Amino acid sequence: MTSDDSATLIGRSNNIHQHSMQQLHHLETTQEYTSSSSPLSSTPLSRPTSPHPIYQPTSPTSLQDHHYPIKTPSPIITNNLDYSSSHHHQQQQQQHNIHAPIMDHPRLTMDSTRQKKLVRNYKLFPGQNKFFCGGRFMTSREYWAFILALILLIVPSILFGIFTCPFIWTHIHPAIPIIFAYLFVLSLTSMIKTSWTDPGIIPRDLDPFPILERYDDPGSPYSDSIWHQGIPTQKEVQIKDKSWTLRYCETCRIYRPPRASHCRQCDNCVEVEDHHCIWLNNCIGSRNYRPFFVFITSATLLCLFVIVFSIVHLLLKWKEHGLEATFNTVFNSAPVSFVLAIVCLILLLMVGGLNLYHCSLILRGITTHEQLRATVMTKQSDLSVNPYNKGNPALNMAYVLCRPRPKSYLRRRKYSPTTVN
Repeated sequence: MTSDDSATLIGRSNNIHQHSMQQLHHLETTQEYTSSSSPLSSTPLSRPTSPHPIYQPTSPTSLQDHHYPIKTPSPIITNNLDYSSSHHHQQQQQQHNIHAPIMDHPRLTMDSTRQKKLVRNYKLFPGQNKFFCGGRFMTSREYWAFILALILLIVPSILFGIFTCPFIWTHIHPAIPIIFAYLFVLSLTSMIKTSWTDPGIIPRDLDPFPILERYDDPGSPYSDSIWHQGIPTQKEVQIKDKSWTLRYCETCRIYRPPRASHCRQCDNCVEVEDHHCIWLNNCIGSRNYRPFFVFITSATLLCLFVIVFSIVHLLLKWKEHGLEATFNTVFNSAPVSFVLAIVCLILLLMVGGLNLYHCSLILRGITTHEQLRATVMTKQSDLSVNPYNKGNPALNMAYVLCRPRPKSYLRRRKYSPTTVN
């Protein structure tokens, strides 16, 4: 190698060294400017001294040995490395500062604990009824009357079956106790079904915002008073070419259908309500009128059955002791039959009278409420234009006792979302 070549090579090396020093100076200036302007770092960034390969400085002698330009580390890489570590730390600090006050704030904590839960509809029912067996059965609140009615049905029947039926089975015919057992089971099941069945309760809030009718002067200074806000207007419907008025129930917030009435004991509007029976602890409506009529009819026949065969038992005992037997002798031989005959005679006067009254209502195609309204409030001739009267007593009886039972409107075992703590 000649001296000219050496001089040329040294000149090139000096140029490369000067160029690399300018780039290093530019790198330091850029890092200082970036660190001072970055909001994520409070101290200026300095050139790292770690043994990482991209940060190793290159000496001028190495430049003379390699004969190629030096690759200086990019300031973007350095900034990204420092920024990622600082950014991760600040994210953790921000998360701590954000979530800490939420858990301590009482209102936010209470709102976060509230959840939507599915609850069966019978648990949200607003009336005065009681539900049991998961909402399958419902009744009212007069338990004492229903229990008393059960005692009056069950106790005489058990006594008759224990003390009178064995004598009749052996001395008259076994069919008589079997018929008695059938009447007792029919009375008990129809009584329970009437008491534990939805009578036809109409759902609430079907018309929550009725049109109000005002009667006072709108310019009156008392027009804004609660006594002058007006009453809900009545609706007119046509049934068999006759106009009928639908009244608004402010408790249930619905327009009651024809023949429906609001029960104060149950606090519900019942479809085709006949009356509220305290002894059965339920309203009597469109869905349980048939078992109610079966109950009072079978209970009437049961009372007659007990009275008749209790007297037969006493007569056969009197015949066994001879015609000269005294009252005390006959009474001592069958005291239970004598007492049952008197008790069932008293019950027959009540249940039998009620049965005859409802038979007359069914034959005319009206309900107890319609009969009372026609007698007390309106003219007697209003019953003659009853659109539900078939015109034939047999057809009226068949319509009440043989029609299908309507479905319940409550959907009491379905689920509804509600907010719980």
